[in-house]
Amino acid sequence: MNIFPKNLIEASDLNKKNLYQIFTKAKYFEENYNPKEKFNDLKGYTVALAFFENSTRTLLSFELAAKRLSAETLNFIASASSLVKGESLADTIRTIDAMLVNMYIIRNQYAGVPYFVSTITNNIIINAGDGKHEHPTQALLDAYTILKHYGKIEGLKISIIGDIFHSRVARSNIVMLHELGAEIGLYGPGTLMPQHLNYWNAILHNNINEVINWSDVVILLRLQNERMQSGLLPSMNEYIKFYQVNLANFTKKDKIILLHPGPVNYGIEVEHCLTKQHNSMIDRQVTNGIFTRMAVMSLLTNIEDK
Repeated sequence: MNIFPKNLIEASDLNKKNLYQIFTKAKYFEENYNPKEKFNDLKGYTVALAFFENSTRTLLSFELAAKRLSAETLNFIASASSLVKGESLADTIRTIDAMLVNMYIIRNQYAGVPYFVSTITNNIIINAGDGKHEHPTQALLDAYTILKHYGKIEGLKISIIGDIFHSRVARSNIVMLHELGAEIGLYGPGTLMPQHLNYWNAILHNNINEVINWSDVVILLRLQNERMQSGLLPSMNEYIKFYQVNLANFTKKDKIILLHPGPVNYGIEVEHCLTKQHNSMIDRQVTNGIFTRMAVMSLLTNIEDK
């Protein structure tokens, strides 16, 4: 019997069989969703949404996913907690544990926090993004979106463009998409690329037209404006000139789809008009994120699969 992990902290926690379990479960939830009814997979569970970092899509997606599975949700707001009074994170988690919480969804600006929490509590941990480390459920919804469009992932050529070095989304996607049999290409400014690339077994593109010609899927990453102040890029105009996906270069190829984890900096990494193209999956990613997160939460609480 295939064993499902206790926690989801990084993409490597899931093997290929686990991933297809999630996709199958997500498809079930999607096909059987009724806005007037709830699934009972998490009935009797309390889910703590412990977000120490700002979020719109991920927070709302997990909250909606938990509620659609009949869970109670507890929203933890770090800025309004005793952490600002000097309480340690460990004591905060122990306090929440004492409220009989069953699952933590953790987002934090520092890498390693979800793992640290897993050493304090025996409850289920899902990493909703930790620093520059990983964001496994984003990679899951990206993979599910690709799978729904192409009917497969194995053998596809998938390129990631932008700030690869600082991106937890890139790290999780590279690990997960390799596990599913995809080829990975990377493109970005040299100052925003990892120094050691052989570990990822990815090819490096030389220009945006090469990316489009080679790829079946392009995943764009947000260029974080704060990087500009640290001297990592000569100018925003240079980035737009060499790395932006726009109508002119993207429409040169018919069989290609565009993904972005959001939030999108329109006019920088992508032209706004591209979101209206039939092969832009950005809005569909948001919808798919609810069902994939429902699937993860359901499978992590399924005792029979442990």
